[in-house]
Formats: sequence, structure tokens, C-alpha cells
Amino acid sequence: MDTVKCALSIIIFYLSSSCGDINAIRIDKEILNGWDLEESIKFEISDTIDFSSNIFFYLRNNNEYPFSNIFLIASLKSNQKVYETDTLEYMMADIKGKWLGKGFSDIKESKLLWKRNWKPFFSPPYIFEIKQANRKIGQIKGDKYLSGILSLGLSIEKTSNE
Repeated sequence: MDTVKCALSIIIFYLSSSCGDINAIRIDKEILNGWDLEESIKFEISDTIDFSSNIFFYLRNNNEYPFSNIFLIASLKSNQKVYETDTLEYMMADIKGKWLGKGFSDIKESKLLWKRNWKPFFSPPYIFEIKQANRKIGQIKGDKYLSGILSLGLSIEKTSNE
């Protein structure tokens, strides 16, 4: 996991509304020198999540990113058991090539919804594993490194209906 730098780039914050209630958990991991095709990015949460939440990915890219969309394979695991695996496609740019993410410089951050009203049905640890699955048109195998992706974050945000 050479290209994912964890030391200073992991941020976990618990946003509290009262008496220690957790409203959100966010973890960010920096990606250096491109996202390796064979590399999965893992997020592990050992705290019990006992509330309905929305799960988002925060993806930061720059102008070196060569596609207008991104394909991700996201898995939810615990203790070597895979509970869910989804193949996801997200739009990263509009039809004219303008990035859809937010940001003032050439770095844009996109907030991408994965799960709505998710509530775990198993005990922690909750392990989220994400791989990129982009391919150029006509290619069966993707490029060794996906350039232009700077970081991937995972956010679990308590829904307002609880």
C-alpha cells in the first residue's frame, strides 16, 4: 500500500450534537503517484454504529484525471466475511468536461453517495474496501495507475430521521 499515505492524512471526526452522540465519522486517505489498479483502499471502523446513516465517498481529483466518470468496486466486510459488494459509476465531469466537484483551484472534491439509510446488521469491525475499476474504451484491462486521483474519503453521516 505504498501509494496510499495514511500517517497524516487519516482524519476521523465525530461531530457531536449532545452528550457524546456521534453524528458523523469521516476518514480520508491520500493517494500518491496514481491509484494502482490492484490496490484497494480500506477503511476500518471499530466503533458500533447503531443509527441509520448515509455513506458517502469524498473523492479529490485534479486536472490530470483523464476520465469524465469513475467506476468503483466497493465492499463491506467484517472479520473476513463479505456482506455486500457493489460496482458503482459516478459522473466526475459534465458533458463539456467541467468538473462537478467543489473547489476553487484545479483540485475538486466530489461527495458521492454510496448507501442511503444504512444501518449495520452485524457487529464491528466494519471494513470498507474500495478499488478503482476504470478502463479506456476497448480495453479489457485498465491502466496500471489511475492518475489525477489525490485522495479518497469515507463518511458515515447520521440521517436526520432518527
